[in-house]
Amino acid sequence: MNRKPAFTVVEVFTVVAIIGVMVGLLLPAIQSAREMARRTSCANNFMQVGLAIHGYHHAFKQVPVPLSGSEGSTTPSLDNDRRLSVFVALLPFLDEQPRWELISQSIEKDDVRLRSYAPYGSYDYDYFMGMSVEEEQPEASDSDAMWVAGGPEPFDASYYPWSSEVRSLRCPSDPGIGLPGLGRTNYAVCLGDGMVTADSGPLKEVNGRFVVDPKLEKQTELAMRGMFIPRVITRFSDVTDGLSTTIMMAEIATDLGDADIRTKPIAGPGIVLASNPNWARDQQLIDLDRPEFWQMQSSGSVLASDTSIGRGLRWADGMPVYTAVNTILPPNREIVLEADQEDTWGVLGASSRHQGGVHSCMGDGKVTFVNDSIDAGNPSAASVFVGSVNEDLMESPYGLWGALGTRAGHELKAISGP
Repeated sequence: MNRKPAFTVVEVFTVVAIIGVMVGLLLPAIQSAREMARRTSCANNFMQVGLAIHGYHHAFKQVPVPLSGSEGSTTPSLDNDRRLSVFVALLPFLDEQPRWELISQSIEKDDVRLRSYAPYGSYDYDYFMGMSVEEEQPEASDSDAMWVAGGPEPFDASYYPWSSEVRSLRCPSDPGIGLPGLGRTNYAVCLGDGMVTADSGPLKEVNGRFVVDPKLEKQTELAMRGMFIPRVITRFSDVTDGLSTTIMMAEIATDLGDADIRTKPIAGPGIVLASNPNWARDQQLIDLDRPEFWQMQSSGSVLASDTSIGRGLRWADGMPVYTAVNTILPPNREIVLEADQEDTWGVLGASSRHQGGVHSCMGDGKVTFVNDSIDAGNPSAASVFVGSVNEDLMESPYGLWGALGTRAGHELKAISGP
């Protein structure tokens, strides 16, 4: 009896093994190609944001101001406490004119136009109309049925223009989406190589209004050395170091709720943090077995227990933890706030989901990739602020990275080399 020709078991396993090896060799190349495409898309998005800032400057002869907005009331939702990010002002320059028009006018809370900005996914309208990120709100009365012009505080999730994303502010490599974040952003303004007063600028709130405080004014003058200054107008002409050698914005990864040292802040030791930005590592607060994550933090900590506080979780919120960076620690290092609260300053560096570095948008609008290994000087060096040992220092103590962040540090020699 003639047998039909067939593969032996050895031949079958040989073919399977060869296919497995080929797939194993091919998959990394495919993943690498996909990441390269995402990285290119991220750079293109970032460039559009940079062009938007230039368009804004051309129209208003200044860059948008961090921590701007309305004031005058101590009642929630009747103003936004001068807490808005620069991205709110940039909306018309980011192809978001309809959203800007809704924000800039007083509008009924049940206006059907707001629904066009309803968060994606399974979140329903009634839920967001009755709930903010931080607490449940009572039902609105007839006298409380309007959103004020300029919008409420940027942490109010029931205000749809805040809780939906602006597409051009996202990096395709970042998987963060949805609650507890509102509309997320992967781009943040650069405040330079300082940190003190990044949460206030020269102003303090008195009975709902913001007034100049001489102490804060002096601190801001010394510490806020970047292209953007909280609650202060700056212009391209203020950047005497040159637009092409000054970082205007940098990339940030958004928080995923996994205790990542780059995206989840911990509470620091107050002003001591400004004197030693490397404090968290000196205190060995990073998990030695997983150096990209924090050790278990105290459940009594506000920052540890509140999942809505994290890097890039609110595109409309001008507080530094959400939409600002400083050029102190090199990219993809830990972030620490000086106190156990969200509305304060701290060590808040650039970060990304790309391998080996972050995108930075220079003052001339060019987007460049900065490696994690960039020279950042001494991470334990004190920053510049009133009372610091470096109070009178002109050049940045944080090497090339710090020099790139300052607008008028006169470090062009350090940047360009001998």
